Amino acid sequence: MTTHHNTRKHFPIHLLPGQARRRPRASAGLRTRGLATALLLAGGLLLPPSGVRAEAWAAGDYLFGDWGGRRAELAEQGISFWGYYNAIVASNVSGGIQQGTAYAGGLYIGAQFDLEKLAGLDGWTFTVSGIDRHGASIDEDVGSIYSVMQLVGGQTYFLYGAYLEKEWADGKHAFKFGRITATDDFAGSPFYGYYLSNSINGQIRAVLLDGVMTSYPYPVWGARYKFQPSENFSAKVGVYQLTDFMWDPDKHGTDFAFRSSDGASVMVELGWGWDWASKPGHFALGLNNVYFHMPDFDSTETTDSFIRYYAQMDQQVTQESGGSQQGLYLFGTLAYTNQQQPALVPFQVSLGAQYVGPFDGRPNDRLIFGTTYGKLSDDYAKQQQALGEGNPDYEWIFELGYRVQLTKFAYFQPDVQYVKSPGGTGDIPDATVLGMQFGFTF
Repeated sequence: MTTHHNTRKHFPIHLLPGQARRRPRASAGLRTRGLATALLLAGGLLLPPSGVRAEAWAAGDYLFGDWGGRRAELAEQGISFWGYYNAIVASNVSGGIQQGTAYAGGLYIGAQFDLEKLAGLDGWTFTVSGIDRHGASIDEDVGSIYSVMQLVGGQTYFLYGAYLEKEWADGKHAFKFGRITATDDFAGSPFYGYYLSNSINGQIRAVLLDGVMTSYPYPVWGARYKFQPSENFSAKVGVYQLTDFMWDPDKHGTDFAFRSSDGASVMVELGWGWDWASKPGHFALGLNNVYFHMPDFDSTETTDSFIRYYAQMDQQVTQESGGSQQGLYLFGTLAYTNQQQPALVPFQVSLGAQYVGPFDGRPNDRLIFGTTYGKLSDDYAKQQQALGEGNPDYEWIFELGYRVQLTKFAYFQPDVQYVKSPGGTGDIPDATVLGMQFGFTF
């Protein structure tokens, strides 16, 4: 029997269509300078604005302070601003395809307008935001399915969020629509944002690897409704546009068109919360139901209807004192689909542990550990075998880091990752990646 192959060749899937895949290799001197530059940036930015007392500035929420009280005045009038910058420098120091170092950063800014205060529209807000991503990654040096530098993807500027939201009945109901993404509301948790590997950072990655969960920083037209009758239960449903152009960085988030070839992604999630001996926990079940032409691996056919299921849970298990946020937290995620033809990773499980305030006098520092196991699909493996690219089976990621919370608005985080079986074939040596992330809110 003749085997047909579609155009889905073997490449790091986290680099979505339209993204740059090549970059110059870095010399050993450049790698050293890159690490030094990142450290200087992280330290040099932590200086108080002119005329502001260092003690008051360091205790504040923002690098640039309260703008002499103007920020608080604007918020009271109904206009709130935010700005955030974070960056990663990482080196593949052993294993993988080759050694390499890269630096990547991202700027995220936005404003929210309270339309009740500004125009008398009860419960309405308007949010607009923009993103600028720059730099490169060592992902091609490592050869992994999962990116070791979660800030890479669409290295350009974007108009991101531009949407209206209405809340009513004391927040029990909330509806938003406009230019949004599913990753703002589904398959995520605050715990995931502490990792450099995108096998955990952001959303449950297997849901995103299929390319049909709309994601930061690529906005689409969409709508989301949330029902939260109590603090311990919520139900969400979202509908999002899928297009052949939604991953194109050259559009800069301004492709507002609707086309006959568009599809739809329907996200549904149920969430529960509880307190176990004053220790909070959460559990969620969700699915992504897709109606779109998805090319099958090892075939000329397409899958036009696709369902991915996921679950996630977290629990605080120890406390420094009653009601304290300091202590040990555990979390886990699971993603599954039985439709292996279009799914790169039909089964994925992640486990993590975080200790908040592990040392005396450092209540806001965080020691993090995480691991992700991703089982690659049989259809993908057959295609790669036919192309002479090995026999992919699984990839397994381990990560350990320590976030130093310098102030409320600034941190830096040294980190190490170990990638077992990069690319899943076993033909690429296991890789060790050293990295450092820093960020600040301004």
